[in-house]
Amino acid sequence: MSRGNTESNDTRRARINAEAADWVIKQSYDFSPEDQDAFFEWLAADPDHADAYQQRQETWKQLDILADWRPEHSLKTNRDLLDGDKVKKPSQSKFPAWVFATAAVIALGCLLGITVLSDAFSEPTKLSSGEFALGYERHVLEDGSVVELNLGTQATVDFSKDRRLISLQSGEAYFTIAKDPQRPFTVMANGVSVQAVGTIFNVQIRDDSVGVLVTEGRVRVQPEDYDQSLAQDASETAFVQELSAGQQTVFEIGTDQCCLEVSTLSDLELEHELTWLKQVIYFDAAPLSDIVFEFNRRNYRKLVIEDPTIEDTELTVTIRPQNIDDFVELLPAISDIQAERMGESVIILRSK
Repeated sequence: MSRGNTESNDTRRARINAEAADWVIKQSYDFSPEDQDAFFEWLAADPDHADAYQQRQETWKQLDILADWRPEHSLKTNRDLLDGDKVKKPSQSKFPAWVFATAAVIALGCLLGITVLSDAFSEPTKLSSGEFALGYERHVLEDGSVVELNLGTQATVDFSKDRRLISLQSGEAYFTIAKDPQRPFTVMANGVSVQAVGTIFNVQIRDDSVGVLVTEGRVRVQPEDYDQSLAQDASETAFVQELSAGQQTVFEIGTDQCCLEVSTLSDLELEHELTWLKQVIYFDAAPLSDIVFEFNRRNYRKLVIEDPTIEDTELTVTIRPQNIDDFVELLPAISDIQAERMGESVIILRSK
């Protein structure tokens, strides 16, 4: 039986607010992949859930700031608090003094339009745990969106009341976007803009291109500085593409590319492109050069093909990208290739 048929509007609103508060608190401390799935199901179950969640998040942020104003955080000692003779008798008011202090703070915030707080929350923040992701990383953003980073990825987050912006400086990231029609989600990557409201997609920055792959929903891909109102002819609009699930486009950087070409991938091709998410690499009769490329973009230790004649050697393997040692040990057993370690960071591959 639906709850909507058995509870009043006030009770329903109170329940939703309580559930939203629980999600905000849980995301601040411990949030597993299973929790993330349950959270998305909760958001999709009722349009009011997203509004309540955003309101609880803003309240949580403001409480964090108010915590810094407590007397015990003051750098200057209040001597009156330490002198028992000067302590006044408690007020006869039934409300403690901190209630009035908090009310005054909130009132001041209303008068100022919460401008300072809004500006503070829109400052870009680094997404990776270090200067860049040291391995696979998974981050839950304040709106409930999830960003998964591949090794070596650099990204910053800039959220405000009217936009959600991720700047991807390097590497590869997979985005699962929480729906918010009032705040489109935009990823900027090396001059390419990828915009979505609620969808799932992958963005990869390579040396000379930016690849965009959609697994669910739709995204709009265009040059960052593209202005449709200034387009001179129909050919210029070819730089703008809308991709749907299973489609991919590659934007060539610094070339005279006339348009963005869209390709549709098979389920097998789609799975291959996103193997880094599963932390398992599957190669089916793939050339050694492709396998080395995939390993090298996931590890600090690099595989180097010394002998060009083995680049096209086809191999079929399933292995975790971190287990580069296992792959190297497996090579002599499944091929005529041997490996030699050069220090701690380079492994040379050559014919036996």
